[in-house]
Amino acid sequence: MSQVDENGFLFGRIEVWTEQHRNANQPLLALAHSLNRECHKFLDGRSVSTSDPKQLTSTVLFARLMELYQAVLLVNDRGSRAAVRILFRAFLEAFFHFAAISKDSTYLNEYLDQFQLERKSLINRIRNTGDPALENLRKPISETLISELENIDTRKVNIEEVARRGGCHNIYVTAYALLSRSVHSSAADLEAHLALDEKKESIVGFRYGPTNEETTRTIGLAGVTLTEALREISNDFSEDRVALCETFIDSFKALLEAPAG
Repeated sequence: MSQVDENGFLFGRIEVWTEQHRNANQPLLALAHSLNRECHKFLDGRSVSTSDPKQLTSTVLFARLMELYQAVLLVNDRGSRAAVRILFRAFLEAFFHFAAISKDSTYLNEYLDQFQLERKSLINRIRNTGDPALENLRKPISETLISELENIDTRKVNIEEVARRGGCHNIYVTAYALLSRSVHSSAADLEAHLALDEKKESIVGFRYGPTNEETTRTIGLAGVTLTEALREISNDFSEDRVALCETFIDSFKALLEAPAG
């Protein structure tokens, strides 16, 4: 019997699967929820001076990491493989920026300047398209704005460089690269939706429904990553969470290395 009914991942039969999934992964989920609470303790009521752009940007990125981490947990709860992968990739990308700002003193200004590049790129795309549906967006683009955009001289920093500067290039070329397939709906990633016969020669159906295949790896790696961010941001505020974070990392790694089943 299928794990879902006509309601798919929303409600109905999926709720039975969700309860079984939670029970099967109770130690991992309890650890993940505990880390989430510790991160909230750090951020709740946090005061940050606007005169310290590094601390301010790092704290905002940490808040983004927390939100994406919780989103991974929420969507994984229903076993939606593609959605979890997409969210996890966004989580890793936010961490690359966080780590690069932490480790490379020159990156902060480049990161903040990327906004101007993105603005320039968006406006130029609108200007250069002949689509009549965008005419109302083209009209407000003045010559003054065009001149201002032409004076923007900022180098675009691609995400691979960001990962390298943050000491995360190994993650970029492995987990991040694989997760990108889901983001772009590549043919290789779509194969996960095909049900094949025993000889792997014929398609006998389509796989649509929850899966527990990547729960431990995804939540475990997300937990280790968020813990590293908590340790770093705590250090920025001269708060000692080293022992706490080491305990979390060791616990997540133990679950990642435990035999399946």
